[in-house]
Amino acid sequence: MRKRRWPIIVGFLTPALVLYLMFIVYPFLSSIRYSLYNWNGVGPLVDFIGLKNFTYVLFSHEFAPQFWRAVAHNLYFFVLSMILTSIFGLLLAYLLVAVKERASRWFQVIYFIPMVVPPVVVAYIWSMYLEPNYGAISRALTSLHLNVLNVPFLGSGALALPTIAVITAWAGMGFPILIFIAAMINIPEEMIEAAKVDGASRTKIFFSVIFPFIKPTFLTITTLNFVGAFGAFDYIYIMEGTQAGPNYATDVIGTLFYRTAFGGFGTTAQGVGLATALAFVGFIIVMIASAFLVLLQRRASMDL
Repeated sequence: MRKRRWPIIVGFLTPALVLYLMFIVYPFLSSIRYSLYNWNGVGPLVDFIGLKNFTYVLFSHEFAPQFWRAVAHNLYFFVLSMILTSIFGLLLAYLLVAVKERASRWFQVIYFIPMVVPPVVVAYIWSMYLEPNYGAISRALTSLHLNVLNVPFLGSGALALPTIAVITAWAGMGFPILIFIAAMINIPEEMIEAAKVDGASRTKIFFSVIFPFIKPTFLTITTLNFVGAFGAFDYIYIMEGTQAGPNYATDVIGTLFYRTAFGGFGTTAQGVGLATALAFVGFIIVMIASAFLVLLQRRASMDL
């Protein structure tokens, strides 16, 4: 019977394996090869330079400051997204579990709607809202006599990055809320009832009963937030352009890679080989951090 099943198993796995090899493995291995050449993206690979692209990205006086600034912006992006989607999303999920099921489902749909809207639409709408002269937020603050808060959010070097991070977190809030709700539903009701009988408050129940059970889920969402933060590009590109203005205040690895690969205004160095080296270093950072978070998640799962 096992020998008869093998052709069926191979038949089902082959299409997915072929697609995976074509669109994941081959481009990844090709990018490693490109990073070892001084190549502009056109013509054969002839100018082999070894690890010079990597040393230029990490240690050169011209490029390294831009790279580490972009990494710092990605980390800042991650911290804000973790606070908003993981912590605040967990709080919203806890409140939705406590209310009636009908109302909870309505709010889940409302929170999930921004996720199904294309990022270009979300970014364009928020750009109109945040327009400093005629935007809806500017008019609302003016009508409330809060002119001190009426600032150019996307035009301020200090506010542009946190503003886009908040918009990104708002657009993706629905997914972690649904995951947290699903995790809370699976908590044994006897544990919560026993805590109530012992006189525990809602806060005590949350931190002593609920959170230990959903800690692996929380770490999973944190891992996804980290990967998403280092993949941030679309909202910054749409709202601030490839120069990641103002004055590179929103520059992340994605926008720096775009300028390095395709050139344009504000480009310090241009080359596909250099850009792939930059992307590979970013990949290594994400892999190390993700492996650490996955290890924490496994330990949390074993403690249950």
